[in-house]
Amino acid sequence: MAIEQPESRSVARVLFGPFELNLSERSLKKADEAIPLGARAFDILVTLIDRAGETVGKDELIAKVWPDVNVEEGSLRVHLSALRKVLGTGQFGRKYIINVQGRGYSFVEPVTREQAGADTTNALVRSSNLPAPLDGMMIGRDDVVLQIRSRLGAERLITILGAGGIGKTTVALAVGQAALIDFAGAVFFLDLSVLRSKDQVIAAMASTIGLVAQPGDPEDALLEFLHSRRALLLLDSCEHLIEEIAKIADRICQHAPDIHVLATSREALQTVGEQVFRLQPLDCPPEQPDQTADEILSYPATRLFMERVGARGVDLALGSGGAAFVAEICRRLDGIPLAIELAAGRAAIFGVRDIAAKLALRLDLLKLGRRAASPRHQTLRATLDWSHDLLSEIERAILRRVAIFVGRFTLEAALAVAQQDGTSQPDATDALGNLVEKSLIGARIDSWGASYRLLDTTRAYALEKLVASGEHRSIATRHANYSIQMLKVSSATPIASESASTEHLARYAQEIDNVRSALDWAFSPTGNTELGIELVVAAIPLWMRLSLVAECGSRVKQALGVLGPERAVDGPLEMKLYGALGFAAMLTKGAAPEAATCLRKALAIAEAVGDDDYQLRVLWGLWSDRNINAEFRESLSLAERFRSLASRSGDPVDIAIGERMTGFVRHYIGDHAAARRHIERMLALQDDALRYDNIARFQFDPWVTARVTLARVLCIQGLPEQAMEMLERGVAEALTIDHATTQCNVLAKACPVALFARDLAAAERFILLLERAVMQGLSFWQAEGRGYRGVFHLMRGETEEGVRLVRSAFGNVETKVVTPPYPHFLGALAEGQSSLGEITEALHTVDQAIAYCEFHEEVWYLPELLRIKGEISRGAGSDEIAQDLFLRSLDLARNHGALLWELRAATNLARLWQGGGRVVEARELLLRAYGQFREGFATPDLLEAKALLSALAVE
Repeated sequence: MAIEQPESRSVARVLFGPFELNLSERSLKKADEAIPLGARAFDILVTLIDRAGETVGKDELIAKVWPDVNVEEGSLRVHLSALRKVLGTGQFGRKYIINVQGRGYSFVEPVTREQAGADTTNALVRSSNLPAPLDGMMIGRDDVVLQIRSRLGAERLITILGAGGIGKTTVALAVGQAALIDFAGAVFFLDLSVLRSKDQVIAAMASTIGLVAQPGDPEDALLEFLHSRRALLLLDSCEHLIEEIAKIADRICQHAPDIHVLATSREALQTVGEQVFRLQPLDCPPEQPDQTADEILSYPATRLFMERVGARGVDLALGSGGAAFVAEICRRLDGIPLAIELAAGRAAIFGVRDIAAKLALRLDLLKLGRRAASPRHQTLRATLDWSHDLLSEIERAILRRVAIFVGRFTLEAALAVAQQDGTSQPDATDALGNLVEKSLIGARIDSWGASYRLLDTTRAYALEKLVASGEHRSIATRHANYSIQMLKVSSATPIASESASTEHLARYAQEIDNVRSALDWAFSPTGNTELGIELVVAAIPLWMRLSLVAECGSRVKQALGVLGPERAVDGPLEMKLYGALGFAAMLTKGAAPEAATCLRKALAIAEAVGDDDYQLRVLWGLWSDRNINAEFRESLSLAERFRSLASRSGDPVDIAIGERMTGFVRHYIGDHAAARRHIERMLALQDDALRYDNIARFQFDPWVTARVTLARVLCIQGLPEQAMEMLERGVAEALTIDHATTQCNVLAKACPVALFARDLAAAERFILLLERAVMQGLSFWQAEGRGYRGVFHLMRGETEEGVRLVRSAFGNVETKVVTPPYPHFLGALAEGQSSLGEITEALHTVDQAIAYCEFHEEVWYLPELLRIKGEISRGAGSDEIAQDLFLRSLDLARNHGALLWELRAATNLARLWQGGGRVVEARELLLRAYGQFREGFATPDLLEAKALLSALAVE
């Protein structure tokens, strides 16, 4: 017999979720469709709903449902299982009836009870049907909830718009909970995903707010019922019934002035008065090194990940390394909450490293899933299937075709790749716009105009569709061709200012991932190697402008490997490939033999085909390589060839660069006066309207590197104040140029100048900037940075650390970086060894440096090396040898016009003579050098000389 609950006499209907339980009729309906339910199952449901939110013991349930019969607990479980199957799951995948371990069962969804005999046509049921909030389900959305709730006061129809899985429902429910007070508890939630027609929506909405069926048109009855009432209606998942919901919402807003509607959809309703709130992904940690675990886990995306892992009973104690994997996972999943929750479930089993690795390879990206969820949220694939099934054929075609793009793309790019024969440009444009409206493609408008992007999850899904369609090869071919044309336009675009250069770089830098993707396809077994080679050549300027030198070298080797030996090496493509490979080898490995080999091949081809511009580029590259290898006579010859060719072309930039090349070599061979004249002549030709086009041609900004070279010459000539002023100006300009290779080059040249001037504060600043600027692959400058830091430690008296670092700067076999024995490094190393009492080793080191300079005619630093050897010899008790070395240093410094080296040699010799009683000679010697200075009297060298002069005067 049926049970009679205490409240059964006064309650006619109970509403929960999409269900209506009619007690008098003993029936259960879902969206007006009758649900078959056995008598025992019905009585169990009535008993649990009557005690909703409480735990009903098993024995109590059996006693109420089978009052006069002895049954086993198994019978109860069978009926409960059938009941659960009928009800399915509610919000967030929760079961309506849960098992409380060891205690019994509980009905956990909110219910609305309609009293028997109540005048439901004149009163709105005040008990909200919002699902109870789940702890830990919403992270990082508090501000969003506050914004939407505040807007609901003035705006009557708001649509929360966003991609599938982004958390629209969660936010809407949180807004509803927060707005209960604003609407006196009249907040009603309707899950539209289970409905399939406008009539079902009207019926479900009426049932949800407690409207008893009325004669006549159901929609009119609903609007009449709502007309004089105040409530908030939450309409969840509108996209599959978008036109029907739009009409219903519009009529509600017109006929019920105190009813507010908050909708969630992947597409806007586009009705009068609708306000769209586009929900963004959760913030993720940026991709940057040296973040602590606390910093990484402070972002909403990573906090959600950790919370959902913890909900699985797994305690992840993460250091910075593990936290970095969590950050990578969240970035790969674009901050989409559903995707993060699903990945967290896998991470609780397999760990964060495994999940990060799979996502990096795009494995399992769409398979991540959970059982206890609505069908469309059980996997990422199901979420996307839901949206894909609602698209037209042309929208599906455009979506799968634009999936070939990695990152952002423009409308022009999309049309060039995705518009196929039979599809007009207007139709393709409209389809793309519709995909944006339906939240499958994200849009951004900035100073460059509009650009678009697919989330990684959507892109992985659409790429599968592209492969399945049989269009992948044709679309990949169009994508590669478009990338080639885009890069050619980029290289040909004139750049006339620093701001234009920065904007140009930023505009095309975002294309690098598309270039990489196109190259991966082109060189794959199913690709097109001819296109790949052409694309590599077109991308060389972009790689160099982005300082991706190692990547450029790797791709060029790949292209040359495809060409093979059977193809004659005599064409423009080969010329550019060999030229790029030579530059890459030089910039990443320093004094590497393959740099000159490749550059000479490129020069020979350029001469054969009569390409003067490329001859200039390669001559500059060979000149740089010869300088790195200390082959200064050859580099001077190359500079003269460059100047001759530049004079024929008449290009003022080329003429200026030729002056700088000659001045640079003149400095290294000890002719500082000539070096200064050439470089100052070059700077006088500076034209900012022309400078920004030349980084791709000559790898560096030529003007700032010239300033730092001039600073070096001025310092050695005894003009330290002018030198430091010029140096600071050059470094400041370099730091404003968004080009890492230029910055590294300038800072590597600035460090020794500050060290020569003994300005340790400036030196430390430049060394630190260099260490920060060096990008992966530019190991050549990494080695230099270690060397300069070592010299810095030596000058501060931290001898052991200084010696270790300077030694580490030479010939790194592991990274295949070949660093020549720069004389100033060897001189500093010898001084450090001498300070440690390693006199024999110190003398060997300085002799090695002197021999190197004499062999290569790199004599600019030779006076200083002779002085250093003299000091070591004096410390070893060999005063006569020391005196001879100091005199040789003095003579050479005077011949070179190197006043700084002259002062140092004179100071050391004067101190030696002072000890031997030759005070007058010592004072005259030192005065001769000191008296030539016109500035820099507060520098350490001049202060030391002044103090010694004072001591000599007293004696």
